[in-house]
Amino acid sequence: MKTRSMEFFNILPLISFIIIAIAIISRILYLRSKGVLVTSKKTETPAYQLLVYPVFGLLLLLWMLQLIKIAFHLPFNILPSWLQERVILSGFLSITVFIIIIISLALLVLSLIHFKESLRFGLDSNNQGKLITSGVFAISRNPFFSSVNLYFTGLACLWPSLFFILMAVLSIFSIHLFILKEEKFLKKYYDDDYMNYANNVRRYL
Repeated sequence: MKTRSMEFFNILPLISFIIIAIAIISRILYLRSKGVLVTSKKTETPAYQLLVYPVFGLLLLLWMLQLIKIAFHLPFNILPSWLQERVILSGFLSITVFIIIIISLALLVLSLIHFKESLRFGLDSNNQGKLITSGVFAISRNPFFSSVNLYFTGLACLWPSLFFILMAVLSIFSIHLFILKEEKFLKKYYDDDYMNYANNVRRYL
């Protein structure tokens, strides 16, 4: 029984990531089928992004490979052993983290649904959706990003290697910086509507 439990928690990170990918991709395809432009139009890329995007892409690839390695017990090592060493967790803590991950997945799916046709990736002044303030957005101004933060934190607790902990910290930090940038954008284009919303609803959960 204990072995089966360990196997489940080993494959949970990969399964949960697949669920997230399916949820996001299916929502994007659904909105595109209705003629909604989800991504920003191509504009001139700032110089710093030419470096940042490849680095984030590489880290994401390494992160995904680690999920696959853990799930299938693959013998290869991409990262140094000191980055992969894991602290042994008690069964109670594993179950608690499992609940956290499930909550993060549920929150992410609800966020995608409650976005309706206003889901956008990127900030585009020529492609703004309606300001959403109902559903889970009545609890948090950023339920989608909150779910991502919760998810990465849960994985770092489930498999607390230095690599996963650093990825969680990096995710939370980079998301916070983007939210601050997004808030300036929203204040500019939604003016008082967004200010009233921001004054009554917290940034995170």
